[in-house]
Amino acid sequence: MQPPEDMALECAHCGHRADDGAARCPKCLRSQLLSVPETPAAKRRGPPAAVVAIFVVSGLSATFAVLHSRNRPPGGDAGVPVVPGAHADARDALVAGAELVPLVAQIRAQRDPAARLRAAGQAVAQRRQAALFTEDDVIPPPRAPDLVWRLLPAARERFTELDLARLITAALRVGGEPSATVVERLAASRPDEPADPTGALGSYAVKVGEHVLDVATATVLPAAEAPHRTLDDAALGAAVSSQAALEMATAGGGRDRAVELASAAVQLSHDAPIALAARARVWVEAGGSGGLALAEADLQAAASQRDDAGLHLARARLLLAQGRVGEAATATVRAARRAPAWGTAALAALALRDAITATDGGALDGCAMLRASRAPWTDDAYALCAPGTDASVRTAAAQRLLDASRDPLRVAWSAAALTSPTGMRDRVRPSQRGELARWLLLLRRPELAAAVVDAQDAGR
Repeated sequence: MQPPEDMALECAHCGHRADDGAARCPKCLRSQLLSVPETPAAKRRGPPAAVVAIFVVSGLSATFAVLHSRNRPPGGDAGVPVVPGAHADARDALVAGAELVPLVAQIRAQRDPAARLRAAGQAVAQRRQAALFTEDDVIPPPRAPDLVWRLLPAARERFTELDLARLITAALRVGGEPSATVVERLAASRPDEPADPTGALGSYAVKVGEHVLDVATATVLPAAEAPHRTLDDAALGAAVSSQAALEMATAGGGRDRAVELASAAVQLSHDAPIALAARARVWVEAGGSGGLALAEADLQAAASQRDDAGLHLARARLLLAQGRVGEAATATVRAARRAPAWGTAALAALALRDAITATDGGALDGCAMLRASRAPWTDDAYALCAPGTDASVRTAAAQRLLDASRDPLRVAWSAAALTSPTGMRDRVRPSQRGELARWLLLLRRPELAAAVVDAQDAGR
């Protein structure tokens, strides 16, 4: 990729400048290179400030290699590294560099904390063309605040609530609100939905004084109306480490390092169930004979700390992967009752209908849950269970849903309604094919389950 005159190549992930004609970033070896203006200041000073401020993703990774053998928790797992100073890295990463000057100027023009918080949220919302991560997207890597701001106009990018919360917090601190902090949301804006549908990443917002900013909607709420947990520097570092670990694990590479990052996050966050849930997801992605058992232990501990719909459904999926259908049904009931308008929980309730009836003494009305859900994809999902749906409408809805889905449960639900679905197996990662096959079996499509995995994998 040759940049035009007065343009330079820059990595979309780490911000490192690459030589003209380079195919990959020389620092992180990724191929996503962007053409950016080559300003005189950039020519003089070399790499941009975002490179220096890159977060725990790169800082912790380099630290692990040095500290892995000599920093071990007393009496703990000898393979779990401790990351001294990671909380300091998290604090330093909330520093706004030159990239954020326009945002900081808008914040400083406001007179009171609530107005500054609202201005920051609205400025980010107006600039953002990138989409927020959803349940079945590929998890994006965490990025430094300056880099997040620079990439917001790129529609192909994906960010998490944590990325946006860190960006807004950095700008607010420089713009006159030094008390601005990232907080973890403990409840969604609506009580019938989960705060964190992924059950592993967490949901985050920004707090200034007695107000909290919902970064997804740029809405300012009274802090008393938005249940949250304040994150100190160590907990913030743990949250970013967890996101980095999940990105590494689900991208299909660096899984040993992903386990190290996830374990370091657990060590840093003493009472954060999300770090445990993230490590559980990493164990599943990493595979191996003991991965499911280790993941179950982490999820069980996380669910005991927080009665959360996302955690319960994550545990239901794991139990199903182990063939423990009755226990998966019980966990699904807990998730569905905590978040009755959550479409994914509704699909799980529909697939596990017989087991739920046997174990719970009554069936959840998953179809009614889908009808109440507000996610865009649930209209097509509802058409597949609604009584009286015309056959042609049903087929068209199933195909649209299949084409737009990557989650094993959603793929299974749509594929089961089609006579001969195509491309079903390739829509999920290899680590998810066992789960997809089990959902298809529950939906009474054993021939499709057999097409997903071979005989050796079908028992996973």
